[in-house]
Amino acid sequence: MNDTSEKSKPTIFYAKNSYAKNSQSNVKSAKDKDNDQRSTRKNDGFRSNSKAKHDRIETFRPKTTNKTIKSSKARFDLTDEHDSPWQKKVRDNEQTPTFGYDEYRQKKEETLVYSENSCKAVFKHRRSAIVKLFITQEMTYQFKDLINWLVKQRLGYDVVSTEQITKITQTPHHGGVCLIVKKRIPLTLLDYLHEHDDNVHDCIIAIDDVNNPHNLGGLIRSAAFFGVNGVILRQTNLLDSGSAMRVAEGGIEAIDPIKSDDFIVSIDILKQHGYQVVALLPCQLKSITSTELSQFTFKNRVALVIFQQINTKLINCADNVVHLKGNDNMSALNISVAAGIVLSTIKYQS
Repeated sequence: MNDTSEKSKPTIFYAKNSYAKNSQSNVKSAKDKDNDQRSTRKNDGFRSNSKAKHDRIETFRPKTTNKTIKSSKARFDLTDEHDSPWQKKVRDNEQTPTFGYDEYRQKKEETLVYSENSCKAVFKHRRSAIVKLFITQEMTYQFKDLINWLVKQRLGYDVVSTEQITKITQTPHHGGVCLIVKKRIPLTLLDYLHEHDDNVHDCIIAIDDVNNPHNLGGLIRSAAFFGVNGVILRQTNLLDSGSAMRVAEGGIEAIDPIKSDDFIVSIDILKQHGYQVVALLPCQLKSITSTELSQFTFKNRVALVIFQQINTKLINCADNVVHLKGNDNMSALNISVAAGIVLSTIKYQS
């Protein structure tokens, strides 16, 4: 056996009892030894301060040479704050919740956009807000222009499975494509009016108390189809809902979001700028005087106020109130459908 293998072996020391100079004189009977052991366990619970009664074998690791330390450092850093290189490091910083996909995290100023038309609308109107793309292999041909643009901009995109996009979006109605985009910053009403002050024809919708994302998305889709330029909301963050954007089919990207904390003040400002403020009733009410839509004439600059629940304060502030006439079978339409019919009339007359 060579010298190297001999040096690497542990050194074995046989330690004798210090008081056992004469081993024969200190030999006890088996019975006495058994009694001593029992008394020791009983008195101090296996932690006796008395001297050991038997010989013991102690092993010591051989000294590590400089060569061994260098080879160890090549594998891992011995000066790491953790003693073991296999110990996991836990991040202590706060992270926003994932969208069902642990590898990708989303910031508070970002939102998800999914479905084919919604993602194409973002790429058309607001491509600088795109952060990342998730897409299935089957949809890559439909978005080849977007993928080429992402490559040129050195932005990320992942070709993933349908199940993974379902995890990210938390819905099966994603259409095989999903974008992480930065949220839009809403305008104030004065900023909007300053930008559109020269428009001869203009239409704004003010949506009050419509929180269902599907109804909201339907309203925005109809508004974009009939050329509405702005939408007033108390909570503009409702437009960042993935469901609302999917139902809107990209219409949200074509309309300016306008934040208003007080609709009555906003209506007064619109009147001062020459807008005809018209309130749309979800159905005809005997307690409120209103005009049937077919008998009403709109001006060139219109602000249409839409609400799910009757708001008498907003109705009293409006210049006119209109309704759609139904029958005994169905007295009222869905709010998004009714708004689409009214907007089609405004578009025709303007």
